[in-house]
Amino acid sequence: LYTYAMALTVLFTVFVFAFEHALNERQARAYRISKFPEQLEETVSKIDAEKRTAGNETKSDDEKNGTAEEKKDINGKGDDDEKKLDKDKPLLPQLKEKFIKAQTYGLDKINFAMVVALYNVAETCLFLFAGFLPYIWDMSVKVGEQHFGWSENDNEIKISLIFLLLTTMISTITALPFELYSTFQIEKKHGFNKQTHGLFFADKIKSLVLTCVIGGPFAAALLKSYSG
Repeated sequence: LYTYAMALTVLFTVFVFAFEHALNERQARAYRISKFPEQLEETVSKIDAEKRTAGNETKSDDEKNGTAEEKKDINGKGDDDEKKLDKDKPLLPQLKEKFIKAQTYGLDKINFAMVVALYNVAETCLFLFAGFLPYIWDMSVKVGEQHFGWSENDNEIKISLIFLLLTTMISTITALPFELYSTFQIEKKHGFNKQTHGLFFADKIKSLVLTCVIGGPFAAALLKSYSG
């Protein structure tokens, strides 16, 4: 029975990975498209043409207003305005540039996500075949008995909490290199990362503490209701 359960678990894990990988590959193909959508290009070109026509008609009126208002508008621009589209320039070249950047960012993200998914399924299968979870449970029992005087039979819920804590810490450590690369390589490459390494690790520690404070009592109550 154990062998069949193990085989079914592995097959289901691989099936889910294959299904998600197929979806990711399909999305990656969409991100590899570098040609700007033709219908959108045609529409934006018409808008640019209309703006040029309207600009020529109002050019003489703008010259009559002098340079005072122009300087006022220029000085009123902030950093947020620089990130937006410049309405005084043709929209099509700006949109094409943003389209290429968005495609490149999406492709980098989806390719990295597929690498992480491959690692996760390999790690899951390795842990199952190596009997890693039973080993962690035995370690949890040992920690409970040696440091707190808890026996497995009388303090099963407390031992289970130690088990959940250990598995959470292990999963956090194994995922850490991927999160670091995603934050400080991919996100930084595309100008989206504002974090420092110190802030990153501080957030990780806070997340673990909150998981223990909030998730621990909830898990204990759930286990107690199940065992009762």
